[in-house]
Amino acid sequence: MSRPYSIPIWKKAPFIRLLLPFIAGIMLQWYIGFSFSVIIVAIVSFAIAFFLFRLFPFALRFKWKIAQGVMLNAVLLSFGSLITWQKDIRHDANWYGNNYHDSEYLVIRINEPLTEKPKSFKTEGYIEAVIHDDSIIHCKGKLLLYLSKNSIAQQLQYGDKILIHKKLQAIKNSGNPGAFDYKQYLLFRGITSQVYLNQDEFVVLQEKKEEWLDKFLFSIREKIISIIHKYIPGAKEQGLAEAILIGYKDDLDKNLEQSYINTGVVHIIVIAGLHLGMVYWVLMLFTRGLRKRKNLKWLSPVIIIPCLWIFSLATGAHPPVMRAALMLTCVVLGESLHRKTSVYNTLALTAFLLLCYDPFWLWDAGFQLSYAAVVSIVTFMRPIYNLAFIKNRAMDFIWKINAVSIAAQLLTIPFSIYHFHQFLNFFLLPNFVAVPLGMAILL
Repeated sequence: MSRPYSIPIWKKAPFIRLLLPFIAGIMLQWYIGFSFSVIIVAIVSFAIAFFLFRLFPFALRFKWKIAQGVMLNAVLLSFGSLITWQKDIRHDANWYGNNYHDSEYLVIRINEPLTEKPKSFKTEGYIEAVIHDDSIIHCKGKLLLYLSKNSIAQQLQYGDKILIHKKLQAIKNSGNPGAFDYKQYLLFRGITSQVYLNQDEFVVLQEKKEEWLDKFLFSIREKIISIIHKYIPGAKEQGLAEAILIGYKDDLDKNLEQSYINTGVVHIIVIAGLHLGMVYWVLMLFTRGLRKRKNLKWLSPVIIIPCLWIFSLATGAHPPVMRAALMLTCVVLGESLHRKTSVYNTLALTAFLLLCYDPFWLWDAGFQLSYAAVVSIVTFMRPIYNLAFIKNRAMDFIWKINAVSIAAQLLTIPFSIYHFHQFLNFFLLPNFVAVPLGMAILL
């Protein structure tokens, strides 16, 4: 008896075939580093060859269809290299590193609210100008600012501008073999320098510049934190609530955070698919009445999608939550258009779009673990769950949660070992308790 014909995964999810050469181009550009002219010549040449091939007779195109595929992959590979080259701040003509010397003044904008450390305030600064021989050279670039604790520093807010005249320090790693590459991590965020400023080493300028979206998102975060501090007693409890609800970890007890990591339930305090899924579920409940009315159905996606993205941006716009936001946006749009899509194709599409926005997310542990977990759950959860048939509903629910946990671990284990150098033997028990509890707390 012949086996039924099954459609290969790359046929049902064509974006996988587009994603792979694109990722290859990102990696080749970072590790080898092609010049801009070489990348442009490659893109133009392969694109022209691809379209000229379309002019050949059909019989010849069918015979040599593999050549068309090779040229398309080459275009995508070159495009990945171009995006990576462009995203590297060091290649920007206006990067401050091309104009700055140690003896010059810098105009720096405070890029985010200050975070209090034991001995200083920390924030991210954006270099707007270099003052060279009485001339102002407008530029761009970010750096880490450490400000001594004093009344002036404490009053600095997002959007304030300061003038400094102090030598910047290059970001360096600890030097320990196998340690986290902090220098590369910050470079991927466009940060290449840092500086520590005492009270007399900067001047606050009267000019102020704020981006309306950032200001709106920071105000949302501050409002939520103030509500938490008002109604939840205890510093540890407040820090944990901030981390679970909006991913704000500055007030989270470090020992408690390490306990979450050691027990394998750190995903509870990392804003990702679980959190956004709960937000989506609540929004679906609120808009259920709209979807029942034909003339108001269109309002449901109009309400849900902006709310999902506002939550994602307000919690820091990290790769895992951005992946979830993109996927749920595709789900909402698909439901409104009455179309079903392949989960694998949606995953490949969202990964492609996110890497177009920031190709350096490819090296982000959250990005890797997020996609690995979803692919693992989609692929292995159902086969694992089907290994045991349980009639009792309560026990079946317990088994389903464990099946999800086991499935998620299968593809995330290699990434966890690589990034964190540890494997958790008893991940099932804490996840069984933490996941339902975390969902209840979120609700």
